[in-house]
Order: sequence, then structure tokens, then C-alpha cells
Amino acid sequence: MNHSHGFLILLLASMLLKGCATTQYGNFIQNPSLQASQSMAMDAAAQIDRLYPAATTQFSIAHAVNDAFGQTLVEKLRVSGFAVQEIPESSIEQFLFVAPQLDAEHKAGLRLSYIVDQSDDLYHANLMIGDTRLSRAFVARADSIHPAGLWVKKEE
Repeated sequence: MNHSHGFLILLLASMLLKGCATTQYGNFIQNPSLQASQSMAMDAAAQIDRLYPAATTQFSIAHAVNDAFGQTLVEKLRVSGFAVQEIPESSIEQFLFVAPQLDAEHKAGLRLSYIVDQSDDLYHANLMIGDTRLSRAFVARADSIHPAGLWVKKEE
């Protein structure tokens, strides 16, 4: 085996390990409805508004926001008076070869990330804010989505 094959195998193995070692954030619902995403995000923003003082709290989104849930969440938080800093979306080269680094300004706020997923007609919204995790289930009925329980708060 020549050196180029060995390097290629090492590169592929490191990419696989990086994928296993990092948590993926964002919206993992296949073909999410705009209404469901917006409804869950508005509910999440209202819960954050109840728990954190708007005028003095800054959030730093820990991942690219490229879905309706994230865009609505960021918009509603800003309208409520929160400072929200987003990071630019990474290129594939940055993902493969550069370790994620937040500049000093981005580190200033509370780290905010989210995972939205679905199992059958039950949706899950999980927010990670600093060391706090907020979770809520939602159920889809006809053409709308409704909370299936209360928000659960876990501090680590």
C-alpha cells in the first residue's frame, strides 16, 4: 500500500471519529411543516423569555441556523429584547480541517443550541442554554401542533 492510500484511510477514519465525537444540532425532522416549526419555536422563545431577563441576556448560537425553527427562535428572541449572535455557516473545508473556534466576542453570551426531532406524531424540542437543558414534547393533530406536556428544565 502506498502513502497516498494510507493518508486517505487516515483522513476518512478521522472524519468518522469527528462525526461520532460531536453532537449534531439543528432540526432533524424530515420535511418539517413551516407552521409546526414556527409554533414550536414561538413556544420555546416564550419559555426562554420567562426564565431569562431580556434586556441583559446575550445568547451565542452554537451552530448554523438554517431552518424555520431556528430562524423563528432567533427572530422572536430578538423581538423580545435579547441579544442573539449567530455564527456563519461553515464550508465543508472548515468542517473537515479546522477545529471550531469561537472568538472572544462570541464567547461573551450564553451558549444556545437546539435539537428538534420527531418520532411518529410526537415532536421534541430540546434547548441547551449554558448548563441548562429545556425540553418539551409536542403532538401533531390534524393541521396543527400542540404541547404534549410542560417544559422540563434540567441543570447540569
